[in-house]
Amino acid sequence: MLDIREEFLLPKIPFIYHGILHVTVSVTISVKVRKDIVDLADKMVRYGIARSRSHAINIMIERGIERAKEEVERWERIYRSVKRLRKEGYRMRRGDLWRLLQEGRSR
Repeated sequence: MLDIREEFLLPKIPFIYHGILHVTVSVTISVKVRKDIVDLADKMVRYGIARSRSHAINIMIERGIERAKEEVERWERIYRSVKRLRKEGYRMRRGDLWRLLQEGRSR
């Protein structure tokens, strides 16, 4: 348990996640993880699920790795579909891709 004086020295990090303001106390630790976990974290950042690897790892811990994998797989399908549509010559008007991606995230 932290002494109350130590708690005030820890950085409080505000962030908005799914429209909710969170303020966390962040503690840095060094931990080795499997390569597949890092790859999954990188994909979560690439697809906008997480802001950083650290954020992605925290999401995995909080949600469970299986749920995080499911979310990444869903986004991989969405991005593959968009890529296929572009290859087939489908033209999206400005802003349509963003709207499609936002609709996919709200599911």
